[in-house]
Amino acid sequence: MIHGYSGSNPRIRGLRRLARDRGQRYEKRSFIVEGPGLVAEALDAGLDVRLVVVPESPLDDLDTGPGLEALLRRASATGADVGTVPDSVFDGLTSTGSPQPALAEVGFVDVDTDILFAGIEPGHPLLVLVGLADPGNVGTLFRSAEAFGAAGLCLVGGVDPYNPKLVRAAAGSAFRIPFAMVSDDGAVDVLHRLAQAEVAAWATMPSAGASMAQVAATDGLLALVLGNEPHGLSDDVVAACVGTATVETSAGMESLNVAVAGSVALYELSRIG
Repeated sequence: MIHGYSGSNPRIRGLRRLARDRGQRYEKRSFIVEGPGLVAEALDAGLDVRLVVVPESPLDDLDTGPGLEALLRRASATGADVGTVPDSVFDGLTSTGSPQPALAEVGFVDVDTDILFAGIEPGHPLLVLVGLADPGNVGTLFRSAEAFGAAGLCLVGGVDPYNPKLVRAAAGSAFRIPFAMVSDDGAVDVLHRLAQAEVAAWATMPSAGASMAQVAATDGLLALVLGNEPHGLSDDVVAACVGTATVETSAGMESLNVAVAGSVALYELSRIG
């Protein structure tokens, strides 16, 4: 059944808070997915889609209406609540200036670190992101991790992986590739646990580290550790790794954006490995 929701409906007010308030997301353990394409990908991935709403007027459009109706029927068939809201209300729910005509509330998808670490296999390194603060960069790394066969991502502090901007930047990859979250001060503990599991963690540095070809030539399980910009990795984190690794660049290039560096590193490991 397609409901007609008003802006004063508690479920709709809850959506507005989820889009803007990290604390609310973690209290309800749910987040916002924006756009028909991403909502469909959440359904494809079998996520816990709890509510889907669309603005009223696009349903009457001959081009967009049939697709939105099909999306609502599909979501309803999984047990999700579905409905419409006035266009002006919908515009106030999203975090973008030009919202796409669908929005969903979805249950959290992160996994426990034990599950994440158990999935590391030869040729499928883990990404450990320490204090990365930019949602666009982290979203890009989710996409690259999926594209180049990484085992998953471990986010140590930094940006909320359920931030709407990050969810959009990840373009569905965060629905499919496993990730875990660790507190801000948990990096060294994570690296010690990886060492106990015989996973060789390499700290990525702008220069003077081993090449990715050298890293790929080592036997066993791998993890790549990336630090935030502009501070990089702390000395104690680097000391807890087996060594440092560097994405080689042309002379005169001081450093790469962390998302670019991480993506190139994963590509090189997948190609060489």
